[in-house]
Amino acid sequence: MQATIPGDPKDKYSQIELAVERVKAGEQQAYEIIIRQFERQMYTYCFYILKNHEATEDAVQDIFIRAYENLHQYSKQTSFSAWLYKMAYHHLMNIKRKHSRWLKLVQQVKEQEPIAQVSPHKSVIEELLTYLTPEERHILLLKAVEQYSFEEISNIMGLKSATIRKKYERLRRKLLDQRSKGGLVNGQTSNTTL
Repeated sequence: MQATIPGDPKDKYSQIELAVERVKAGEQQAYEIIIRQFERQMYTYCFYILKNHEATEDAVQDIFIRAYENLHQYSKQTSFSAWLYKMAYHHLMNIKRKHSRWLKLVQQVKEQEPIAQVSPHKSVIEELLTYLTPEERHILLLKAVEQYSFEEISNIMGLKSATIRKKYERLRRKLLDQRSKGGLVNGQTSNTTL
């Protein structure tokens, strides 16, 4: 028998899979293990898309409820994490669609402003994310923050891996161009590599 290293990703993976099986078998309390494991990551992911703490809290709660209700559909062909992020992605896209009229109006107003003023309290990353579409933010967060492969992101978003790779390269160029246009981001020189 091979010893497991505390914090080893394989150990976490097996703990999550075991918790999923326990929940499927009717042990509802085991779902708490899943929530504890993914709550912070899910909150961060949702917040970068929704940019509102209350809406993010509601979205995270809805995602975990939907995941619980649809747990019977999960199969080990993909990781539970990728399955949960796929559910989150679709939920967030539905939220964004519901607010699309409002967002289009806000976007038109922003385009009419000569220069977008960004609060000095925003981080460089938050500022750069404002230049991306919701879909681009999803791709960037899943790739750079959550460190999913292009193949996993394609499964989450329901797009071809090559499409995700191309969109990632475009958004990367877009951010690099934006960074070099102003020279300074949020009043500071950014040395962040994308």
